[in-house]
Amino acid sequence: MIEKVTILRRDEMPMPLIYLASPEDLARWYASGLLWSLEHGERALSISCFDTGPAFGFPVNRAAEAVLRAVTCILYDHPEAESLTVLCAGEACFRAYQFCWNLWYAEHKPKHEH
Repeated sequence: MIEKVTILRRDEMPMPLIYLASPEDLARWYASGLLWSLEHGERALSISCFDTGPAFGFPVNRAAEAVLRAVTCILYDHPEAESLTVLCAGEACFRAYQFCWNLWYAEHKPKHEH
């Protein structure tokens, strides 16, 4: 399952016009979108992530953990999904999502920066 996931950095991406109060709300929002896509026959899935600190007031590392946990559950429960691309807006978002993913699944764990 983990080989289906690609995390990429994008510098320019629009942030969705939503307000979510917690990382768990954000995770549920992404999960519902992925489930909708799967129900409509899509198999190459993607989500666009962003730095939640300025917009929502919770740290992007907490968002990354909640979102990646939720989307991983979707992939485990729906083997028909062929791939998931996680597009990250900017360096801070990319680092948070990449670090969390590598912490859980990489053969060699990333060094923790202080």
